[in-house]
Amino acid sequence: TMTRKASRSVFFLVIIFLLMPVTWTRRGAPTETYKPLNQRLRRLDQQFKRFQQMTFTHLKSIAENCNISNNIDSRFQVLSRQFERMSRELRAFKETTDHSLNSLKSWTKSLQKKTKRLESSLANMTRALRENNHLNLRQIQKQRTGLSNLSHKTQKLQSHIGSLESFKNQVQHGMRDLQASLKRHQTQIMKLESQMQGLFKIIPTSKEGGLDPLNSIKKQQGRQTIAALAEHRTTNSSGRQNIFFFTLCQNVKCLIILSLILKVCNVGSMLLFPSASAENYVTFQRSFRTGIHELSICTWLKVDAKYFGTILSYATENNDNMLVLYGRNSGILGVMDFVIGDPVYRELSLQNILDGHWHHLCIIWSSIEGRFWYYLDRHLISTGSKFQKGYEIPPGGSMVLGQEQDSIGGDFDEAEAFVGKLAGFVLWTRSLSPGEVSGLASGKGLPRGAVLSLNDVDQMFGSVHHITCECLEHCM
Repeated sequence: TMTRKASRSVFFLVIIFLLMPVTWTRRGAPTETYKPLNQRLRRLDQQFKRFQQMTFTHLKSIAENCNISNNIDSRFQVLSRQFERMSRELRAFKETTDHSLNSLKSWTKSLQKKTKRLESSLANMTRALRENNHLNLRQIQKQRTGLSNLSHKTQKLQSHIGSLESFKNQVQHGMRDLQASLKRHQTQIMKLESQMQGLFKIIPTSKEGGLDPLNSIKKQQGRQTIAALAEHRTTNSSGRQNIFFFTLCQNVKCLIILSLILKVCNVGSMLLFPSASAENYVTFQRSFRTGIHELSICTWLKVDAKYFGTILSYATENNDNMLVLYGRNSGILGVMDFVIGDPVYRELSLQNILDGHWHHLCIIWSSIEGRFWYYLDRHLISTGSKFQKGYEIPPGGSMVLGQEQDSIGGDFDEAEAFVGKLAGFVLWTRSLSPGEVSGLASGKGLPRGAVLSLNDVDQMFGSVHHITCECLEHCM
């Protein structure tokens, strides 16, 4: 609108300028009269030109401003579109950021939980490592004391061996004298028998009794021999009496009488574990009904393998090694671990138990002062105290013979399996006396209060055989 008004005013002034000289020439006025007017018109023309130039520049600036405004509008539209695109991108970025933050929060929570579990497990491992270090230190101290005791015992044994060698020489001299006297007595007996035979030819046989004097003499000698054997079993004779005793038993009949006197007939039955297999084990019908503060485990063992294996394993929900007697097919083969409440245990020496012969084993524990006793063939092999003092073995667990449980009733390992024969297994929830242990090993009746035996076997798995044998000599 401004451009149109300016163009109209300029057009009007141009028309006035063109018409004015025509009117002035028509009137015929003198030239001098119109000179000032011409000068004014020239000035006016100059002013008009200046105005025209100013107007042109103004119009030009207005046109430029219009172009600038158009450019601004287009630029504004472009910026608006860019702003909308950036807004959409920002919204999408915000959504992805929120999703990432939520996933990061959940991952952080799970990481915190895992960290707490790792910290607790690390604390448990540290505590267990500390306890193991204490146990190792104690074991090292015990081994050192055991080595010192062993050296002392070795010295005693060496001195005892020297005395035995001197005693052996004395026994050999006595045997020579005894053999010479036996030869003299044999010649005398032969002379006496020849004299008796001569008398039998003279004296007739008794008709009333029908007895043969020679047979009666032999029977009397047999009764005297049996009485001497029985007396030897109940008394503590010296070394020379023992040698004389076994010298008497040089015939088969006497050896049979000796085996009848010394046989063990309180076994009842036997379990045979023929091979090392994770499938060979035995379970019981019942378990402990109350907590145990004392126990005694006695059994006859005949181990044919090169390692000991696991005799029994008692597992509960809280501890799969609550009560274990086992040895591995690796590490120290001559040692049995006696475990009560894993990881606390004691190592027991097997000595000559892996020789393929029958051996009687008794292990006794009491929570009072934590005392334990280990008997092998009626001899006290080791004892100690402060072994789970005041501890209680909980009831309701799973008892297994022949395998070591890594979970209740399962997870067996072939390397820990028992191989051999197990006879007369009995468990008491009290401490047996030394006299009861000796009587049990020598074939007397079972002590009172037995809570678990082979009569309570529920199931046998794998190749295990349950054989009835009242006497140990019949457990083949």
